[in-house]
Parts: sequence; structure tokens; C-alpha cells
Amino acid sequence: MNGFFWKDMKRSFLNAGFFIGLAAVAVLLLAAVVTGVPLNRTRSSYHILFNVFGASGFTPFAAVFPVLAYATNFCEEYQSGYYRMIFARMSPVRFGGLRIINVALSGGIMMAVPIATACILAYTFGIPGVPKGSDEGLLDGTIMFTYVVRYGDWYIAAGKIMLGFLFGSVWALMGFMFAVWIPNRYVALIAPFVLYESMWIALDRMPYLNPIRLLRGDDIGSYPLAAGMECVYLIVVSVVIMAGLMRRYRNG
Repeated sequence: MNGFFWKDMKRSFLNAGFFIGLAAVAVLLLAAVVTGVPLNRTRSSYHILFNVFGASGFTPFAAVFPVLAYATNFCEEYQSGYYRMIFARMSPVRFGGLRIINVALSGGIMMAVPIATACILAYTFGIPGVPKGSDEGLLDGTIMFTYVVRYGDWYIAAGKIMLGFLFGSVWALMGFMFAVWIPNRYVALIAPFVLYESMWIALDRMPYLNPIRLLRGDDIGSYPLAAGMECVYLIVVSVVIMAGLMRRYRNG
């Protein structure tokens, strides 16, 4: 079992989809950093971060990338019949648990690494701390102001990275969920994005459930609460995945 887990984890990261998604997210975020403001420490770090998460084209398409890594691999296993060999060696619950961990990790890290890089650049080339000068008042009335004053800049950076990781995990598992129930690679790639856009529009007045608001975290008023809601989504999607795998197991 341990051998399968580590081999599966290796495959979840060492594949073209993971690196393509990682590169795409990095390009979008770093382009927002570089083109948003002069990188000469004349503007607030949070002006840069607002450009990255608010004014860039990243968040409307953020759900596209996590599914590229490993979410659709089950489609190939189903089409080839290899999943039957897996179920002969271990229970669908065991397989589902191991695969959920690896899919979530690959999707989460794909999002967290570029976000961490963007935060590092924002604090390096911007002015950390409470915005002053031309950016004075930028954070007034936001939870970010409270976090900067109470905990320091590191708390916001850690919060952004954590929310990015959880977001990537959730939407990678969304792709896995569609792959289990509708084992078609194109459906597993496209359906999560359609669902993401639909939830964005339908839940506009419910920020605690809106996936874009959860990714940003600022609109929720609490990073821990946003992280908690992402964890709820993780649990719900994992349960649906397990139900789908049990169905595949019973149907042979």
C-alpha cells in the first residue's frame, strides 16, 4: 500500500499537466506584479497584492489550473480497465483516500507556490506595513488593516498562501469528482470551470460560499473562516468522490 501511495504521489507531480498549470499560474500572477506598479518601493505592498488578486485576470479563471495536474488520471484508468486491477489489490475506500490526498496535494501546491512567490515579490518591491503616502487609506475598513496592525505582514502572506493551497486542493478534487462519475477527460477538465463560474455568479450575495471570495479571503472578513469553508468543500467533494468509487466498485 505504501509503495502505491508514493508512486502515485510521484506521478501526481511529475507530469506535464502539473508543470503547465504551475507555469500558467506563475505567469499570470507575476505579470500582475511586474506590470501593476513600478517595482521601486514607492507603492504599498498591498497595492501590488490588490492588483494580483483583484485587478488581474487570475481569479476568474483560477479553477482551470488545479485540474490539469492529476485530477483526470482516473479517466485513463477507467478507460483502460486498470482501475479493476487497483480494486483487486485494495478497497475503493483505501484507493480513494490515497488518491484524494495526492490529487489535493498536487492541485494545492500548484497554486500555493506561485502565490507565495507573488507575495515575496510584493513585499520585496513594495513597502510593507500600513500603507502611507499615495496609498494611505488603502486598507481602511478591511480585515487586512486589522491583520497588519495586530499580527504583522507575515499573517497576510501566510493567509494568502494557505487559501491558495486549499483552493487548489478543492478544485483539483472537483476535477477528480467529475472524472469518477463521468470518466471523460474533457468533461473532467471543463466541468469544474463551468461549476466555478456558475457558483461565482449564483453565490454573489453569499461570500462565505463564493469560491472567488474564498480564494481572496478579504471579502469574508476572516482568513480562518475562509479556510474553514474551503475545508468544508474539501470534505463534501471527498465524500462524493468516495460514493462514486464505491459505485464503480459495485458495478465492476
